[in-house]
This record gives sequence, C-alpha cells and structure tokens, in this order.
Amino acid sequence: MKTLLPLFFCFIFLQVKATTWTVTVSSNQFTPSSLNVVVGDVIQWVWSSGVHTTTSLSVPAGGATWDASIINTSTTFNYTVTAAGSYSYECSIHTPLMSGSFTATSALPVTISSFNISTQNNKPLISWTTQTELNSDYFSISKSTNGRDFKEIGKVKAAGNSSVEKNYSFSDEKISETSKYVYYVLATVDKDGKTQLSPIKIYRNKSAASKLIISLSPNPISEMGHLMLKYNADKSGIMIAKLIDMQGKIILKTELSAVQGVNNGHIHLGDVSPGVYTFVFSLDGINESYRITKK
Repeated sequence: MKTLLPLFFCFIFLQVKATTWTVTVSSNQFTPSSLNVVVGDVIQWVWSSGVHTTTSLSVPAGGATWDASIINTSTTFNYTVTAAGSYSYECSIHTPLMSGSFTATSALPVTISSFNISTQNNKPLISWTTQTELNSDYFSISKSTNGRDFKEIGKVKAAGNSSVEKNYSFSDEKISETSKYVYYVLATVDKDGKTQLSPIKIYRNKSAASKLIISLSPNPISEMGHLMLKYNADKSGIMIAKLIDMQGKIILKTELSAVQGVNNGHIHLGDVSPGVYTFVFSLDGINESYRITKK
C-alpha cells in the first residue's frame, strides 16, 4: 500500500482544474484588489463603469506583461497565469490611485475541501478540512484589515501524509473592535518549503461599530483635489457622496460602487473652489457627514 500512495497523490494533483477569477472594474477601483491564485488560473477583468485599463506594473520571471483597455466597447480581458510570484497592476488612466495585485503559487498535492471562518466566543474561528496530504509540514494563518497587506498570526502542524479526511482549526484571539471586516488567508507549506495560498476569506466582526467611512485623506485637500477614501459595505451597492457648501448648496454629487468588506475610492475635487465644505456619504441606510477644507 505504501508504494501506491505517491501514485495516488500524483493522480489527485493532476486532476486540479484551473479557476477563473473575476475582477470588477468600476468607480476607480478593482474589486477585489488582491487575489491569491494558482499557476494556470485565469484572471478576468470585467468592465462595470467608467473608462479604465488594466496594465501590468511588475511580473515575476516567466510571466507575461499586459496592457488592455476596460471600457464599454471592450468589456473583458483574460490573463492566464504562467509563473509563480507576485504581480501588480494599475489603471494607467487613474494612476497611482487605482491599482491591484495577485500572488500566484504552484499547486501542492494537498486537497483542501473546505476553508471557513465562523464565530466562537465572539472571536473568529478559522477552520479547514483536507481530504489528502502528501509531504505537508504545517499550515500558516495570516490576516489583514484591508484585504491586501497580510501578517501571519499563527501556525498549525499538518498531518504530513494522509489519505483520510483531516479537520483543523485556529482561533484568532486578537481581533480589534475597530475593524469591521477582517480578511484571512491560509497557506499550506510542505516539508520542502513550497507554499500554496488559499483564496482570501472575509470575516464580519459583529463587535465593531457600524461605521461607514474608515478614512478620508488628505484633509485639507490640495489644489490637485484628489480625496482618497476607505469605506465599509455590508453588501454590494452604490454609495452616494454629496459635497455641500456652507450655504447648504450641493456642489457635487457622485456615486461610488461598493462590495462587501473594505472599499477604496477617490473623488476628484480639482474644480472645486477653495473653502470649507461638508461631505455627506450614504450607503444602505447609513449616513455620515465629514467637514473638509479645500485649499
């Protein structure tokens, strides 16, 4: 039986199918802006609104560069990942305000059948199940509050070699009450040091306040007039932003698309006269007001 085990795992590995990952392009942001993929997968950018491009900034050795328009007459672009490593890209029209990235790893002979985040004792419980393992060393759990910058928070020892179902879990005991959404990634590491990353999972922190706007910057706003903002959304929708002057007149009204989790966007205020204004943001029944100054 031992002599047949490597052949069995090889067969499982060869049956892995490529995944197509969709990135929506709208409101000056790529959604999602960060992905973990496997070599052979396909990234598909899909137009939703506006005039944009997807243009590679950096690719690993062996990877191909790309530059494609994402507009209403050219609504999709597919890119097949051919090399492991880190990729970054931008919309050349809205650089440096609109960017994204993805990390590609080679597939390992470890079959993970489920990866979930639940709540246990008011804390995130990360759980996963493997159906097969070959030469696995450990699992690494990392988290992020913005979906892009991840930090390792723990490790769990793997079975090594197994052809039966194995269940694993890890509890995150250090979650901040200021973070409404937290992102998690599971890394499988084998005994040769090779790593495969899971898709990114999002967790809704019910202990956090229901805050819409996370940050606005800069304030005061410079003459160039780019206001950067981060905002939360409980589901996909449209956030309405209104700029109101001191006399109560609406100077500007714009829409920003939102998906569940932390969103990034920017509003161009270059044509707005210097002065003090109030920005009113509305999304899914939540309204928040912020005072800003335009130089």
